[in-house]
Amino acid sequence: MKASGAILAGGKSSRMKFNKAFARIDQQMSIEIIINKFTSLFTETIIISNEPELYQEFNLPVYTDVYPRLGPVSGIHAALYYATCEPVFILGCDMPFISTQLIGAMISRINNYHSVVPSIDGFLQATAAVYSKSSLPIFESCLKNQKLKLTRILEEELNSLVLTEDDMRPFGEISDMFFNLNDNETLEQARKIAGRLKESGLIVRPNISE
Repeated sequence: MKASGAILAGGKSSRMKFNKAFARIDQQMSIEIIINKFTSLFTETIIISNEPELYQEFNLPVYTDVYPRLGPVSGIHAALYYATCEPVFILGCDMPFISTQLIGAMISRINNYHSVVPSIDGFLQATAAVYSKSSLPIFESCLKNQKLKLTRILEEELNSLVLTEDDMRPFGEISDMFFNLNDNETLEQARKIAGRLKESGLIVRPNISE
């Protein structure tokens, strides 16, 4: 698929006491599961992190924020800035169970929108969304003007297509697809989900050492 996949890989989680990207789920790290999906799907896969040395083993381009220490808005801006393909699917490193079929469907609907973003229980999932590179100047302007509330940018600054739960339900169990690693309790839940998905053939062990 001619598109870029960008993984937002932050630092340590205060609740997990370690980097969520490296949380082990079914003998794989969360980021490994995502990389396996992205490299099978996209023309290009990149990682956005202000600790690039942590991700060298994955043999993927790793870029730091252009505007550091300004939260997820700067991460999305960096992904759009460095990605070479259009559009860009952006995903947090703590959401390993996103459906590749859903990603494809979201990308197919970007058209003239700045973004295609899921809404779950009334909350926009801004770090599991498709963005057009045409939105880059808007993110840059928001960063320069200290407009850092991501949902407000999606609602007020961008021309966003919001997907409802009904739109996404055909692609899988919503609670699985948008499951978020937050702490050790959710890590245990993630391992149970991974076991169930593995039985269904939806998780494949990646070989990213080559």
